[in-house]
Amino acid sequence: MGFELRATVPGIFLISDWLSDRRSFAIGLYMTLGGLGAVAGPPAVTLIVSHTDSWRLHWWSMTAAILALTLLAGAFITKRNTGNDGADAAAPLQDEKTSDKVFRTKTDWRYRDALRTPQYYVIVAALTLTLLCTLTMNSWAFTHLGMLGISAALATLALSADGAVNALSRALGGMLATRIDPKWLLVAALVGELIGMLALSVADNPVALVIFAVGEGFGFGVCFLATAVLLLNYFGEKNNPELLGTMNFLTTAAMVGPVLAGYIAGRTGGFSVVFQLNAALLLIMIVFVAAMKPPKK
Repeated sequence: MGFELRATVPGIFLISDWLSDRRSFAIGLYMTLGGLGAVAGPPAVTLIVSHTDSWRLHWWSMTAAILALTLLAGAFITKRNTGNDGADAAAPLQDEKTSDKVFRTKTDWRYRDALRTPQYYVIVAALTLTLLCTLTMNSWAFTHLGMLGISAALATLALSADGAVNALSRALGGMLATRIDPKWLLVAALVGELIGMLALSVADNPVALVIFAVGEGFGFGVCFLATAVLLLNYFGEKNNPELLGTMNFLTTAAMVGPVLAGYIAGRTGGFSVVFQLNAALLLIMIVFVAAMKPPKK
């Protein structure tokens, strides 16, 4: 509950309001720093536990860090600066310095109107499918790579590289989102995820592991960024917390991925077919996203 109440929904809402003139880059940087936190987490655990011989001190250290950040948030985070939080009428958005190829709505959509558009569910489905691939990969990659003869050390290195590419690609996506429509960034992300899944399915050599780490890391990182920016560009800022929160809720359907993967692997004797099926689903999703047009009220 703490993570979800604190993470992307309020973060994107506040950043898009405070830095609306360059919000795509700011959101990408925000997501990158969050991703780097996940990269830094395991070494921090190892450092604290190895020096203190106590897991309890690690958790107390994390508690102290969160408390310090909570005090900083209380001191510096203020209410939105637009002054029209309670307004029912649609408010014009500030113009970000984007190219003519990047669509941005001029009004804020009502929550229920946005939920009636097919574009919203295409965006949700794209993130859900990418999360399904990533959750399945995180759950079974070690087992799968071990079955292919990859050592634990090499598998760990590949997954660490995947996480680093994931984090850094969010900043890259944020910089590109003002010049390239986020829809095409999402298409590129799904293509990267597809390549990553295919490479993972046959990753019995270092070259395939590199392709997997770059493709999957880029795919998930840019998809995470592009879906968030698309919701802002298509439906506006005012009701974005509700739309983003609903998307996050709907994407929990991706949790069936690891369970289905285990069942299929038990039937087929391996996980290669699982990742190839994921790639096939991604190919279908690419067609839907590429055909998507901006919604009209």
